[in-house]
Amino acid sequence: MTLSVDKSSTLTQSITLRENANVPQDPEQPGQEETASGSDDFNDDGLGGNGDEAADAAEPPVGATLASSTGSGGVPNLPGASSRKLSRKLSISEIAQEASTKRYQPPAFLRWMEVPFRVKNVQTGVYVEEATGHAMDYAARGPINQSGSFVGSAMIRLAAMQAGGANEVVYGMRASSVLSISSLIVGIAAGVTMPCLGAIVDHTDHRKTMGLVSALVCVVSVIFQVMLGPDTWFAMFILEIIGGYFLIMHQVCTMAYLPDLTHDVEEIGHYTSRFMMNQYFYQGIFTSIIISVSFTKPLSNLQTARMAAGLSGGLGLIMLGYAWIFLFRKRPKLREVPPGSNLWTSGFKQLHKTAKVVFREYRALKWFMIALLFSPEAGAGVVLAIAVTFLTVFVGMDVREIAVVSIIMQLGNIPGAHISKKMCKLINPLNSFRCAEIAFALINGLIVLTVTGATQKDKNLVYIFGGMVGVSFGWMFPSQRTLAVALIPKGQETEIMGLISFFGQIVGWLPVFVFTAMNEAGVSMRWGLSIVSFFLLTSCFFTLFCGKFEDAVALVAHTSDNYLQEFSRKSGVQGSYIDEETEMAPQDQKKEKEEGAMGNTMSTEISA
Repeated sequence: MTLSVDKSSTLTQSITLRENANVPQDPEQPGQEETASGSDDFNDDGLGGNGDEAADAAEPPVGATLASSTGSGGVPNLPGASSRKLSRKLSISEIAQEASTKRYQPPAFLRWMEVPFRVKNVQTGVYVEEATGHAMDYAARGPINQSGSFVGSAMIRLAAMQAGGANEVVYGMRASSVLSISSLIVGIAAGVTMPCLGAIVDHTDHRKTMGLVSALVCVVSVIFQVMLGPDTWFAMFILEIIGGYFLIMHQVCTMAYLPDLTHDVEEIGHYTSRFMMNQYFYQGIFTSIIISVSFTKPLSNLQTARMAAGLSGGLGLIMLGYAWIFLFRKRPKLREVPPGSNLWTSGFKQLHKTAKVVFREYRALKWFMIALLFSPEAGAGVVLAIAVTFLTVFVGMDVREIAVVSIIMQLGNIPGAHISKKMCKLINPLNSFRCAEIAFALINGLIVLTVTGATQKDKNLVYIFGGMVGVSFGWMFPSQRTLAVALIPKGQETEIMGLISFFGQIVGWLPVFVFTAMNEAGVSMRWGLSIVSFFLLTSCFFTLFCGKFEDAVALVAHTSDNYLQEFSRKSGVQGSYIDEETEMAPQDQKKEKEEGAMGNTMSTEISA
C-alpha cells in the first residue's frame, strides 16, 4: 500500500506502508516511484534539523493518494463495487514515517523480525512502523519485567542467608524487605525527576535518543545480574535500582510516542490492547522456557535467576535495539528555549507552567493524575515487589513455583487485554479503568482473606487467584494507557507523560512503604498485602471527579489539530487527507467543501 503526497501538480513524494514483508515493491508500478524526498531538514532516521529552517521549506502538500492494488494480502476491485469517502487525518507517526529519508534501514535478512509484531491500523488496514516498534518494545519489556521476579526472589534468599533469617537485619534493613526497599527508592527517584526530564526533552529533538539510551542502560543492568551470588547480591541490589529507574524513564519515552500513532480513541484502544497482549504473550513464552529448563535440568533458585537475567537481557538487547534504531523516528523539538534561559531552567519553568494549566483547564486529566497517586500504575514494579516478597516469605514458594504463578497470570493477562479493548469501546476508557481497578481490589481482598499460610492448600489457592489477578492486570493497564492518551493535550507528550509518571510514582512507593513498615514492625504480610486493595479503591474514588469522558476528549481535541499543524509546518509535510472508499452522502460532500475551505487537505483513494 503506497502513500503519495502531492506537493504540486508535478512533484510527488511517496512512502510504502508495508502490508506484508514478502510483498515486493515494484518501482514500475504507479504510485511507488519516489521522485522527490521530503524537506532537507529531515535527517536520516526521522525528523531532524532545527525546525525553523523547515518552516521556510516548500509549501506543504495539497493532496495525497493512498492506493491499494491486488496482490499478496490485497483485495481485488470487484465490478459494481461501491465506494465512499471517509475523512481522517494522518497521524504524526505516519507523517514522520513518510518524511524519513530511510538511511537507517534494517538489513534485508533481518526484516522477518518485524512480522510477528505488526499491528494493523483498524481504519486504514496498513502497518505503521512505529506501531511495530511499540509492539517489539512491549514484547522486550515483558521478559525483563518477569526476570525481576526470579532475581528478586533469589536476592531475598541470599540476603536472608547472610543475615541469618528472613526477619533478621542486613545493611540496616530486614532481609525480607530488600526487594520492596529497592522499589521504594526507584519510585521516589523517578517521581521527582521524570517530569523535569520530559520537559527538557520537549525542548530538544532527543526524544528518540533518550528512549534508546534508557533502553540500553536498563538492558545492561539486567545482563549484569547474571553475576548474582552470595558475595555480590548487594551490588546486584544497586543494579536493580539503576535498571528499575531507567526502565521507568524508558516507559515515559515510549508513552510519549503513543499519542502520535493516531488521533482516534478507538484506534488507540486497539493499539494498546494489542501491545499489552504482545507483552503478555512473549512474557509467558519466556517464563515457560525458564520453567522447562529448570525442571529438565534441576537448577537452584540462584541458577534459575541467573538464566532468567541472561536470557531476558539478550532478548531485550535485540528487540529494543531493532525497534529504536530502525522503527522509531526522531521528533523535532516541540518548543524553543526562551532568550535568556538555558535548557535546564526552561524545563523546570515549562513543567511548572504546564502543571498550572492542567490543574486549571483540564479537569479530567487533573483528577486522573490525582487518581494515579494511589493506583499502582507502574504497578508492575510496585505490585511485583510486594507479590514476590509475599509469595517467597509468607507462602513459602520457591523460584519455580513463583514462575508457575507468573505463567498462570500471563495466561489471564491476554484475555484481560482483550476485555480492555472491548470495554473501552463499549463503556469508554474511563469506566473501563474504574471497573478494572474494582475487580483487581476485590480479587486481592479474597487473597488476603483465604491465603493464610504456607500449606499446599494455600499454594493451590494462589495458583487459582493468579489467573484472576492476571485478567484484572491485563484489563487495567491497557485501559489506563488508552485513557491517558485520550486526556492529554497534544504537543507536549514527553513532558505530560513525565508529569503523569510523576503522579504515578511520587507516592506510588507508598503501598510498598506501608507494606515494608508493617513487615518491619512484625505485622503479618497478609495485612500488608491488603493495602493494595485500599489504594486501588481510593484511586477509583478519585476518578469519579473526572466528569464525562466525552467532554474531556472534546476539551483537548483542538490541541491535536494545533500540534498536527505545527508538526506539518516544521516538517514540510501536510497532515490531513481524505480516504475514498465509496460515494459520499450529500451532507458529507457539503461538510468536505467547508473543511476544504479552511485549509489544505490530503486525499486518499482506497479501492474496495
